[in-house]
Amino acid sequence: MNGFFQKIFAFMQGRYGMDTLNGFLIAASLVIWIANIFVFNRIAHLIILLIQLAILGWLVFRALSMNITKRSAENRAFLKVFNPVKSWVQLTFRKIRDRKDYRYIKCPLCKAQLRVKNVKGKHHVRCPKCHSEFEKKI
Repeated sequence: MNGFFQKIFAFMQGRYGMDTLNGFLIAASLVIWIANIFVFNRIAHLIILLIQLAILGWLVFRALSMNITKRSAENRAFLKVFNPVKSWVQLTFRKIRDRKDYRYIKCPLCKAQLRVKNVKGKHHVRCPKCHSEFEKKI
């Protein structure tokens, strides 16, 4: 068994491998596969299956590619779009989780998200990012 893994490691030497974009492609393929279970039209089912196979083909191509600089550039371009979306989703889930105890407000100067106790009245708030101080009524 040890020789098998050595052959795989030797084969992958100098190849790109996995990154965030490939992980996203795996997740997208899985979501499409699960959604395709509920499609009963044969033509639509085949079209969705072809889309899924194209995504998996692109994933394998990227993972086995030896053009590391181009794959890295693709990943960087993907992260420019993915990271803001990921941050927004995380903040939204945090707001939902903390909705009973905290209120989220924006700093009027730097627009940073600040968390204050959900207590009625005026709050004296100091932004940790730009150090501005302001009053906020809840």
